[in-house]
Amino acid sequence: MTLPNAKKVADDEFYQGFESLGANCEFGLVQRRFGAEPLGLLRWPAITVAGLVSGLQNKFAELCNISNLSLFPGPEDDWDIMTPNFSLHLYTKIGTVDEASLLNSAFRRMQFMRRSLLESLEDAEKVFVFKEWQFRMSDADILSIWDRLKRYNRNNRLLAVRLENAGNRSATVAESADGLWVGYVERDASISAPDNVPFESWDRICRRVQTGR
Repeated sequence: MTLPNAKKVADDEFYQGFESLGANCEFGLVQRRFGAEPLGLLRWPAITVAGLVSGLQNKFAELCNISNLSLFPGPEDDWDIMTPNFSLHLYTKIGTVDEASLLNSAFRRMQFMRRSLLESLEDAEKVFVFKEWQFRMSDADILSIWDRLKRYNRNNRLLAVRLENAGNRSATVAESADGLWVGYVERDASISAPDNVPFESWDRICRRVQTGR
């Protein structure tokens, strides 16, 4: 019997301590790279700051009504699902399943993941991660997300990730307020090319956030 590599087990456990809030699937790919496969409502989304803040404000209540969900074709002949505040990639090929059955299955799964996210927000044991994508986050955007997180539990932590700029190099991160971290990576990841994700920068940022150094 082959025992699991100790480092892989440690990496898996480490990245289970984070939860993605979007804006796309990049952090989900980071978790996968290091062996973590958590079930997360917003692990594979396309979501804006406004959509996230709205969802956090109403506890994603719109997901409790299946009439608020709709299927639409994704970029690679897969189904995506649209909600009032975000969309999710389902990784299900068009034509392989009945659409009504797929929608009902996705609805049930989203109910579970919604409850899990709300529990994590109330427990404040994870670091929540949001990265800008196809837009640039302002300081006000970051503060609006952080404010909503702290309404669930004042001890919630947020890692907001931006692209590097003239004053902030990639793989750097700083705590701008108690529990609020802002980090930087060198490029946007192409969803269709996981190898383009700057895994090393992400790993350095995440480890510094968890150690506080």
